[in-house]
Amino acid sequence: MAKITNPALSSKAQSFTDPGQGLAYYIAQLWKTIVIVGSLAFLLFFIWGGIQWLTAGSDKQKVADAQQKITNAFIGLALLVISFAIILFIQAVFKIDILKPAFPNLL
Repeated sequence: MAKITNPALSSKAQSFTDPGQGLAYYIAQLWKTIVIVGSLAFLLFFIWGGIQWLTAGSDKQKVADAQQKITNAFIGLALLVISFAIILFIQAVFKIDILKPAFPNLL
């Protein structure tokens, strides 16, 4: 059986057996990066809001701003946890590892 190839693509781009190839790999890497950056942003905003609250004194507007920062940080963390739960649910239902995509070599 003859192997079907696309002359417009390099030979490396035609092989999808390596998990480092393909759009799915880059989407998984993008999601992992977003989770890491989001976690760091949560820590930054939580600490910033805490320090702002401690230094607010009796100024009610500063305390409200600090509370809003902390609330927003926890909302962001909840979104990250929900996205992780969705990924785990999809992996369990479809029995595939979304974060380490590998394509079968059909040829």
